[in-house]
Amino acid sequence: MHVHNKKARILWVVGTVIALLISYLLCRYAFFELHGNKQWPFVLLVISFVATGIAAILKSYIMMVCTVSGYLGGFFIGQIQGVDSFDQSGSLINDWWLKWTIVFIVIIAIAAIWELFCKVIEERRN
Repeated sequence: MHVHNKKARILWVVGTVIALLISYLLCRYAFFELHGNKQWPFVLLVISFVATGIAAILKSYIMMVCTVSGYLGGFFIGQIQGVDSFDQSGSLINDWWLKWTIVFIVIIAIAAIWELFCKVIEERRN
């Protein structure tokens, strides 16, 4: 997908950032009772901003959409698939954050590969 208009590209980036901020606010505050974690939603938000910046430079709109989808989708998959266990001190922990991170990174990686594949096909057509 190509957007040649500079204004449209800026709107894509701004829209992605706004969607990420809304996703962060939902995961960090609205769903806080589900996970009780203050720091990890912010860590993944920072990673999301980096991914969005890279996507903006590379004009990868698929990656921008998948970054937002991976943030929210990974959160919910982590919540659904999280497993309770005990650490060495006997405290109860849950691995939801790890599953969230893995899903998030995999979705971004798939988007990057997809975008690269699309660009290679387009270059071969021309």
